[in-house]
Amino acid sequence: MWKVKSWFFAVALVSVFSVQSAMAEGLKIAYVDVKSAVENTQAYKAGIKKLKALQAKKQKELDALRKKIEQAEKDLLSQSMAMSPDVMEKRQNEIKEMRKRFSRMMQDAKDELAGEKNRLDMTVGSKFQRVIKEFGKSGHYDYIFGQPVLLYADPKHDITAEITRMLDKN
Repeated sequence: MWKVKSWFFAVALVSVFSVQSAMAEGLKIAYVDVKSAVENTQAYKAGIKKLKALQAKKQKELDALRKKIEQAEKDLLSQSMAMSPDVMEKRQNEIKEMRKRFSRMMQDAKDELAGEKNRLDMTVGSKFQRVIKEFGKSGHYDYIFGQPVLLYADPKHDITAEITRMLDKN
């Protein structure tokens, strides 16, 4: 009885693997390195260039205010002996307000840059999704995987360059 069950199980197992193997031969698969495909597009590179320019502009504004604060602190320190308590308190409050303004400006700059980066990612990301669907449908692919998920994939299935070209065309 044991021999019959084990033989039946072995035949069933071989049958399952044979069917799966036959099905896999007809599958059309590919993979794409999403990060590389997106970051190498002209639109993404142009967006990053704009972000860097905006960042430089914000940094210049922050540096100017920082220098103004530092100079006000030096002036206060060097002239403190000659100042009346009222004038000294007024100057200290002015410096305190400049520091608050600096902190707000820094946070606003971070928020603006993060927002712009998010818009860029969303724009290119939605375009990427459309291109992948279009590519998959037109090429009759069963599966297109993202590269960071795969542990190994034969390079012949890599469509990253094609996707980047399609993203640049659209």
